[in-house]
Amino acid sequence: MAKSVKYNLFNSKLTAVISVSLVLVLLGITTMVLLMSKNLTDHVRENFIFKLTLKENISQKAIDAVGDSLRTKQYIKEVNYVSKEQAVKIFAEQLGEDPMESLDVNPLPNTYEVSLKAAQLATDSLKKIEKELIGFKEITDVDYPHDLVEAFSRNVRAVSAVFLLLAAVLLVISFALINNTIRLLIYSDRFLIQTMKQVGATRSFIRKPYMKKGLVIGLAASVLAIVVIVLLLFCMGDLSSDISLFIDLHNTSLYFVTFGVILASGIIITELSTYLAVNKYLKQSINSLYLI
Repeated sequence: MAKSVKYNLFNSKLTAVISVSLVLVLLGITTMVLLMSKNLTDHVRENFIFKLTLKENISQKAIDAVGDSLRTKQYIKEVNYVSKEQAVKIFAEQLGEDPMESLDVNPLPNTYEVSLKAAQLATDSLKKIEKELIGFKEITDVDYPHDLVEAFSRNVRAVSAVFLLLAAVLLVISFALINNTIRLLIYSDRFLIQTMKQVGATRSFIRKPYMKKGLVIGLAASVLAIVVIVLLLFCMGDLSSDISLFIDLHNTSLYFVTFGVILASGIIITELSTYLAVNKYLKQSINSLYLI
């Protein structure tokens, strides 16, 4: 009989661990999707090119000084100098013929092509940056795709709001599912809880073993969920060339954040659910337990 009870207890714990881990896997995948969407939007943002046109007839020393100054700016990610000779070659490759065959003077200016860090591509920040760049006496014009940047920023804000809403809904659903799993696990001990309460055991004393059990379940479910996520990422390794734009499998922060969310969610939700479930039966009278 004792073996049967022990087996049933182990079986119920195993079921709880598997149930909680499945919810945590879904939560982990959602976290990864949010991180991937952020990486993708940052990648697109940082590929917007800002063309800075330099004045005619300034010395190479002055041009180099502008480049050195641009590289010190915290909001600039990359700086590339394009001379008028290089610009002609690029134009010729795009056009399919050399325009200098029919021109005596190269009409193209010397330019700097810069890309900004993703965090700086807000509308207000861009206006300040544009004003600062045009303040260089050697720069005559700052050109970038205004409409495209603004449209992209609007779309990113809208999509981000939808993703965050879905994440919040999923977190609520995850809590509800895990909470129900823990409550069912403790349900079988409701009379034992009342018995300990009747003999004078304090609430903290009664809760302590269940909180430990909840912690073990949360940790075990989190580890199992992390193992499943790792296996999924390992399977995705064969497709790394196809998904490199969306996810960098060598990005350690992706793993730390995802696994951290899984571990924290698993422990916090199971501990909170255990606390609420035990308190529920502590507050009820022994007669009301028969009606549950």
